[in-house]
Amino acid sequence: MSFPAFLAALSGGDLPADAVREERCLREPIGCGQALTAAGTGRMFLSPDETAAYQDEWRITGLCPDCQDRIDGGDGRG
Repeated sequence: MSFPAFLAALSGGDLPADAVREERCLREPIGCGQALTAAGTGRMFLSPDETAAYQDEWRITGLCPDCQDRIDGGDGRG
């Protein structure tokens, strides 16, 4: 089974490319499914480099910054 197929099986068919195209996080149970521009999802970044790092990871994984932190241990990038 390929990684995209495995991820799709875990996420009910939701793939990172779908999340990025729709400007949201992967759906549960992997991510939160929230739109990146939804009310209450705004996030302050410490620097342009930190912003770029989260955006790059989101384009690969489909996970919003909060879900990236949750998976990475919850301590953020900065």
